Amino acid sequence: MSQHLKALTFCLILMLPALSVSLAQGRTSRNGWIILDLVAGEVSRSSQEKTPATKEFGQRRADNQKIGFGGELDFNSRYIWRGIPLSDQPVMQPSAWISGFGFEFTAWNNINLTDTSENVHLHTTNLNLTYSRDWKKVRIEPGLDAYLNRPPTGFDDPNTMETSLRLSYPVGALRVFTSHAFDLIAYRGSYFGEAGLAYEGRLTKRTIPAVSIQAGWASSKFNEMYVGLDKRAFNFVGADCSLTHYLRPHLYFRPHLEFSTIADRQLREYLDSRTSTNFGLAMGVDF
Repeated sequence: MSQHLKALTFCLILMLPALSVSLAQGRTSRNGWIILDLVAGEVSRSSQEKTPATKEFGQRRADNQKIGFGGELDFNSRYIWRGIPLSDQPVMQPSAWISGFGFEFTAWNNINLTDTSENVHLHTTNLNLTYSRDWKKVRIEPGLDAYLNRPPTGFDDPNTMETSLRLSYPVGALRVFTSHAFDLIAYRGSYFGEAGLAYEGRLTKRTIPAVSIQAGWASSKFNEMYVGLDKRAFNFVGADCSLTHYLRPHLYFRPHLEFSTIADRQLREYLDSRTSTNFGLAMGVDF
């Protein structure tokens, strides 16, 4: 069995118990969605969205008219960004956020834990500002991302900024989403789009499993800058899953797994590996 098939099997196994509970109850979970870190990315941020669990145990309070804040320390076996493996060595990704009245500001940093040479885009700090608003059943989330890069000596990786728009819609116990990002400064003409399906359930009052499956595509400018190939392409398909457990009302840990496979044949030739898998463990607090 291939490495990415094993990862997908693990994600599905994690999803099934909570999904069956939700279907048996005949209703969706409180929010029914996650973001992909990845995310991020983001992932985690993939840069990284949090979703509420309950009023007592939750990474975001249901009442967004109040001020909330928190921080997280995420250890990963490698760094994958938009399907691109930027590192094959361990990294640490600390982040902090403050939110309220529909807005959220997040500061995130990627720190390489080894001295090996890596991708020029590995060393970066991300500042993200988003606004979330529900219109009927559609969730609309415009955002701004500033990338403050620290390239190795002799390499050029200028700071830049992106504007983005994310839309999501509930479908039963799942949530369909799509996001679109456009570079505004250093790499004008660079565009990255993504779409997928996400689910968040509940195993216990303190434990929240989450699974998402997504695919991404990019403009020729994006692939030229970040991969080295001047070609518009359907870049990758991937999946991620996580299990958030609250030790206390404001203290949690979250093991997570993500994998991605490069879909375009020519893009594969410019990357060290066709399939990338990342295992991580995050620890955080929220208030």
